[in-house]
Amino acid sequence: MKWSLSWLNKQKNGDFTFSEDLVFPHEVIQEVRQLLDLKDVHVEGKGHFASDEQRLYIDLKISGTMIVSCAVSLEEVAYPFETESTEVFSFVKVDFDEDVHEVKKNTVDLTPIVFQNIVMEVPIRVVKEGAEMKSHGKGWQVISEEEADTRSGIDPRLAKLKDYFKQ
Repeated sequence: MKWSLSWLNKQKNGDFTFSEDLVFPHEVIQEVRQLLDLKDVHVEGKGHFASDEQRLYIDLKISGTMIVSCAVSLEEVAYPFETESTEVFSFVKVDFDEDVHEVKKNTVDLTPIVFQNIVMEVPIRVVKEGAEMKSHGKGWQVISEEEADTRSGIDPRLAKLKDYFKQ
């Protein structure tokens, strides 16, 4: 999803539409700890190049499915997402306080911006429907606090602290 300045200048009234499926390399996806995979990413939208300002305005809609881990069982969960965004690109130097992407080498590359928008949609926590927390596994088991107290007793190094607040 790249557009050059010369291609943008050739568009009638500076307007164009786009619709494309994207596949992100696994190395890029692995950079986001919570994200296991991305599937069926589709980007569509419209753009307007204002030649007098040397700016490109893009309205885009991103949809797809992200694969994340279940917070309870750690199983993979397919989490559908859909987001919309308006992005502004400038072919001339911009002030730091503006929310504008400065274009390098006279080519707009929308792919990193799309990935950035997807990362913003990654949920903090997802629980798979019907997921149950495991109570035991190979070499471990969940025990109650009472069981923990009776099993381990008090660390002998800290035994004197038990009576510290007693008067």
